[in-house]
Amino acid sequence: MTGWTETTLRNAASWKAFKEGKFIFDAGSVVEAKAGAGGWQGTVRAGSRPLRVTVRVKSATDLETVCPCPDNRSSGALCAHAVAVGLAALTGKSAPNTPNARTASASSPASAPAKSTTPAAPLPVATVAWQILLPLNWRDALSRSKLAATLAIRAKEQPAPADDRLNAWLARERVAPKDILSIHLDATRISSFLEAIADHPRLGVAKEQLSIAIRSGERFRLDSATRADGCVELSPTRHSDPWVEIAGAYWRIGTDNIVRVGEGTIPATLARPLRELAAGRPLRIPITEFFNQLDAWQEWVMFPDGSWLDALHFVPAPVAIELSLDGSLQHLEAQLMVRYDSASPVPPGLGKVDNLPRLLDDRCEIRNPAAEEQAVNRLAKSGFQPEDFSNGRWVLKGESSIQDFLVRHLPELLKIWSVNEGERFAHVQKQVLIVTPKIDIHGSGEDWLSFDLSFQTSDGIAVPAVDVRSLLRSGRNSGKGPGGKHLVISNEVSDLIEPLFSELDLRQENGRFTANARSGELIRELYKKISKQQNSNHQETPISFQVPATFQASLRPYQSHGAGWLQDRVERFGGALLADDMGLGKTIQTIALIEHLFELDSEDSGTVLVLATASLLGNWAAEFRKFAPGRKVRILHGSSRDKERERVQSGEVVLTSYGTLARDLAWHLKRDYRAVVVDEASLLRNPDTDHAKAVAKLKSSHRVALTGTPIENGVRDLWSIFRFIQPGWLGGREEFKDRYEAPLAAGESSAAVMERLRLKVSPFLLRRTKEQVAPELPSKLFIDEFCDLSPEQQAVYKDLLVEGRRRVDAVADSGNKGAARMQMLTALLRLRQTCCDLALLGNDRFNQLIVAKRSAKLQRLLELIEEAVSGNHRILVFSQFQTQLREIETSIAERGWESLRLDGQSRNRQQLVDKFQQPDGPPVFLISLKAGGYGLNLTAADTVVHFDPWWNPAAEAQATDRAHRIGQTRPVTVYRLLTRGTVEEKVVRLQAKKRELATAIDEEGVGDAAGWSMEEMESVFG
Repeated sequence: MTGWTETTLRNAASWKAFKEGKFIFDAGSVVEAKAGAGGWQGTVRAGSRPLRVTVRVKSATDLETVCPCPDNRSSGALCAHAVAVGLAALTGKSAPNTPNARTASASSPASAPAKSTTPAAPLPVATVAWQILLPLNWRDALSRSKLAATLAIRAKEQPAPADDRLNAWLARERVAPKDILSIHLDATRISSFLEAIADHPRLGVAKEQLSIAIRSGERFRLDSATRADGCVELSPTRHSDPWVEIAGAYWRIGTDNIVRVGEGTIPATLARPLRELAAGRPLRIPITEFFNQLDAWQEWVMFPDGSWLDALHFVPAPVAIELSLDGSLQHLEAQLMVRYDSASPVPPGLGKVDNLPRLLDDRCEIRNPAAEEQAVNRLAKSGFQPEDFSNGRWVLKGESSIQDFLVRHLPELLKIWSVNEGERFAHVQKQVLIVTPKIDIHGSGEDWLSFDLSFQTSDGIAVPAVDVRSLLRSGRNSGKGPGGKHLVISNEVSDLIEPLFSELDLRQENGRFTANARSGELIRELYKKISKQQNSNHQETPISFQVPATFQASLRPYQSHGAGWLQDRVERFGGALLADDMGLGKTIQTIALIEHLFELDSEDSGTVLVLATASLLGNWAAEFRKFAPGRKVRILHGSSRDKERERVQSGEVVLTSYGTLARDLAWHLKRDYRAVVVDEASLLRNPDTDHAKAVAKLKSSHRVALTGTPIENGVRDLWSIFRFIQPGWLGGREEFKDRYEAPLAAGESSAAVMERLRLKVSPFLLRRTKEQVAPELPSKLFIDEFCDLSPEQQAVYKDLLVEGRRRVDAVADSGNKGAARMQMLTALLRLRQTCCDLALLGNDRFNQLIVAKRSAKLQRLLELIEEAVSGNHRILVFSQFQTQLREIETSIAERGWESLRLDGQSRNRQQLVDKFQQPDGPPVFLISLKAGGYGLNLTAADTVVHFDPWWNPAAEAQATDRAHRIGQTRPVTVYRLLTRGTVEEKVVRLQAKKRELATAIDEEGVGDAAGWSMEEMESVFG
């Protein structure tokens, strides 16, 4: 079989899922399995339930899995059942359809059979519930690697998940069920038995209910981990309950718990070191050997907080992508490999890379999975299908598909990858003549640019422009060329040059074009894009910026470039959009620009207006005091603004809010500002709002927009922002809709449309990410924590869902779509509140419930906080519900922890921030998502919790970046608390689909509920 192997399964599944899947497969629970190069499908028995599993292999790391089990439904990941069916499909083995397993095996022996040289096949899996009793001396027995247990069938009870595991274990061990079973386990069977009965609801000791925890995944704890003389020295923590080795696994046997170190088999390279740690003895390991096994060490050992390893900054190592191509115009073969420095190349996501991880001073270079996955996705999007992941082999079939690859994809891959072309492929390329554009710039002035546009084939033959346009007008992009070769118009011509030239203000005389200043900038961008095909090492030239004397700060190199870019754009073209990632310093770059503008004409410098959210006015004032202390700043907000307006003078900065601007618009329209700066410009995304219209009417010679998320709902957001910074550049609203919005909505050639829009806005938009300009920032670890609703929450949720559907249907039947939408939003709100905390529903009966009954999320949050506080971590907790924050605050106080709270009612915003940032500040900061999503610097935190999912992931990302900013020296762990099987889970799924639009233009936002269609909300509600 080609396309996928057992290695694919091992790499795509979590270790736990693979282990349990192997267990299910060995137990003979796979009823049937079918496979092909594109994936597999089959049926698994899980207790009394047959589960139908389908897996489609999209790439070595992307396996689309559909299974009814909770694990798959909650995360979409490759589950144990999918692994089991995959193993069965690989080996061609599956269990026969048998009658009820209990009846079929009733006469089997009640104890494990004697060992034989030939392993016997497992018994069919039973579907019964069990009562488990351990002897009084279970602790002493385990310490001697022995254990006995009595199992009794509970015929009137439904099997629990732990019963399913136990039934599968009995079948694998060939122990036939009967009313009473007595089993005696040696060391080789103890570990698997304990894992099978973990979390069993009917577990007791000599007829007493056993209140103990049986779990795996513990790690050896260390008191210290230090570096000295080229070695790593590890000192283990001593426990009152010692570690016991049972058949190569380590267990700690306490009075009320049985805990196993790790999961699965200990790597051979760590067997001796872990034995030393288990015995309480320190270790000394050569540092090179230690880092060669770093992944394994982190799986089995918990390093102490504050150690050199804990503070180490892990960075992805530079990786080169290698693509080998060979074949014909009907069948093209490819091999995709990744190479790290001098190490041997390996297929993406597979194999071991020598010398990684690698320690470099305070950094540790590790493998770059994001780059490897991106390479796989690029090749898949170009039309190739995987043939054998283990060797990195892919295939592309069909002349039209291969021709499309040569024209649309290969030129881009040649810029970024190392491409090796075989002899047959070189011959193929000679048979295809690709027509590409060529731009020659002859000269430019203050408001013009002169250039030539011509077309030529890949071997340098000129093609008349009239022939190119004639071919395009015929609806085709290919035809016959000289010598019977294939003549193909490149996508640069068909998708960019022709449509963009139709939008620009161009004059043509004697074959030469002349563009005005703005159009000329786009021609330069086109020139750079086309030229990169011949010059893949093209680098942007940093723009110099002369720091004004009144500006009291040092700019990082990328900030100096940003300020210089803003200066160039606003002085030459009047406006620009700075769309840097959150935390990169858009405010400081803008203040540097403002001071430069004032410095240009100190006698009549005019007034600068800065528009921000009301919550950020104080922050802007503080930033001016810090970076431009000599600048007079006035805040026009609140009841005292009338008097303050009368005092505004030239050379001052005026700060006002969006709401205040709309109310005071008549006063502002009488002024001609030196510059207008709009902070959080994403708030202009709806061009029909009062504040968006008001901003567009302001008069100013320089206009700057700032936002980390220029696209949240859709590309219309850009049009609204550009209406302010570059009026008319994106055309009228209807023109923009016809050229960009409608084609994108139709889904036709969306990549080409997005690339055209990206080029159109690129002269006036500067977008940079942390990874591009601030690699010293640590990475973020994202964890989705799924919680199950408590029984009380489930009952309320079901009632609200039924009642909500009834009301929505009733309103919908009346034909009032607006009212139906509002009713649906109301119903969704109540459901989301129920997912969070029944206390949000305003019912006194619910308020009296203990935390565990009224809110599964709050219970989990308190556990996370306890873990964070005990580990000396600082934590930010975000929620959109102010009532929820108060409930969290109360619960935290009851447990003796100190916290701060910032929401829409807070008036001492900066004091709260300063207090939290102090080294001895409170460990927990509770923040309203709307009040705290913008403009806060909270690098004292290294843990972020989103209590409830927001409609808009961009808002979540902005909130997260309160902690993940320059100045942060620790990795930031981000938890998102979600409830399974609820509207929250559906919202997250829909977010992922909508995010594709924003990602196409290198953004992350997808919009809030106001930007969702009725059909999208119905898919969440249904």
